[in-house]
Amino acid sequence: GTVKFSVGVMGDIVRAGWVTKESRHWGRWRLRWLELVYEEGTSVPNLCSYKAARMQWPEEPPRPTERLPLVGATCFPCPDDGTMAAGRPHAFALNLRGRDFVFATETADEAVEWVRSLSLAIAELALRLGGVEPSSMLAGGVPSPYEPFNAAATAAAAAAAGLNSR
Repeated sequence: GTVKFSVGVMGDIVRAGWVTKESRHWGRWRLRWLELVYEEGTSVPNLCSYKAARMQWPEEPPRPTERLPLVGATCFPCPDDGTMAAGRPHAFALNLRGRDFVFATETADEAVEWVRSLSLAIAELALRLGGVEPSSMLAGGVPSPYEPFNAAATAAAAAAAGLNSR
């Protein structure tokens, strides 16, 4: 549905759920409600985190603890060797402006779904910014559920080619 944020972001929620997130200041892991939202008007995907789930919010939405516009971002599963997620299982990272934002979920399937949703949103945005309609790149506008990384790579390559030809 459509949501209004106190920071001026309105749009459709694509994915939402509980994750643990590594704190940027102290490196502590904190429980956060995470939402992937398309900003109304610009259709820029934003990843927003909150201290409470949507159903616990008062009438006025709280300010996100973090709001990350996904322009130029990449998303990937963290290696299992513990180098990125302090040994936490089911972890994934979002790299934005040279910084890694690390998250972990309860299950491996949840982590895969977050990476898939974020990668697709990032790829579609890259296509739009490159002047390519996403539906023209993907069969029926929807990639195979088994190929999120291929879809993102194809979309990013097409966007880069479009930007390089200008």
